[in-house]
Amino acid sequence: MKVIIDPRKTVYENAADHYEKSKKYKKKIKRLEQAIQETEKKITKRPEKKTPVLEKKIMRKKEWYEKYHWFFTRSGKLVLAGKDARSNQDLVRKHLKKNDLFAHADVHGAPATIFKDGQSASEEEKKSVAQFAACYSRIWGAGVKVADAFIVKPEQVKTAAKAGEYLAKGAFVITGERQWFRNLLLELKVSYQNSKLIIGPPAEIPGKGIIIAPGPGTKHTSAKQVLSELTRTFPDAKVDLDWIMQILPNGGSKIIKQAQTQQSGRKH
Repeated sequence: MKVIIDPRKTVYENAADHYEKSKKYKKKIKRLEQAIQETEKKITKRPEKKTPVLEKKIMRKKEWYEKYHWFFTRSGKLVLAGKDARSNQDLVRKHLKKNDLFAHADVHGAPATIFKDGQSASEEEKKSVAQFAACYSRIWGAGVKVADAFIVKPEQVKTAAKAGEYLAKGAFVITGERQWFRNLLLELKVSYQNSKLIIGPPAEIPGKGIIIAPGPGTKHTSAKQVLSELTRTFPDAKVDLDWIMQILPNGGSKIIKQAQTQQSGRKH
């Protein structure tokens, strides 16, 4: 241990200086020890921080069609819509078959939407599919209330551009006459049936649930609101925020009403 001596002072004066310094250090150490003890008490009294219910992650088994936007019509026909350029392309190349129909909103950035066995469907079902295609287009995020969409047969959808033309990934060329559905209301019904979170056109989703429309805010804040309302409507539902985020259209959403009709859901 090194001790610094002031040569200008006597031995007794230096000793007195070090004694006074040692008393100051002891007081500082004592205050430090007290602060540490008080901090430890606060930590032990502080309750364990629990993950909010809305943020809990739920592990679940997914069906193959859940990598797309999807719903089943009242007659049990499957409808699929892409989530990005890659899934749009996959849908058309892998899942668009002879007896299906192809739906698309009249706007750039709308998803490729396939109505499985749609050629045998009713006009009301076709309208619902066109509505679904419109809801997942960019129009939803713009806050618009209505939109137009069309339906065509598989042979009218071309995945290759003409010679000398360029076709972006996930884009298609539509030929021939289109069946138009005008002024479609942008609304979706969210429900929980048979351990699945379901979203689709209100006319096609039986049972109780909540109706959403384009609204203010972000997709994340809207998802929290939808999840909160869903857990009140379906107290036993095992749903997390991530699942809600996966199914909602891009952009803000608002809850406009509850559908309280109690009906049994279909099994898929």
